[in-house]
Amino acid sequence: MLIQRLLQILLAAIVLVAAFGVLAFVLKLAGWLLGLVVKVVVVLIVVAAILRFVELVREKGRR
Repeated sequence: MLIQRLLQILLAAIVLVAAFGVLAFVLKLAGWLLGLVVKVVVVLIVVAAILRFVELVREKGRR
């Protein structure tokens, strides 16, 4: 009975370690994706600013 209980505790510990490993991987992946999203947003803001500047220059040239 004692050995069975020890095996149950050992199995629970293994499952817990595996769950933490999967969680760490998912969080690392989420961090990488968040970094990618930040870079894309910065690029889009820069492109929008350049397009707005070009629009203002063209408008000024027409006057």
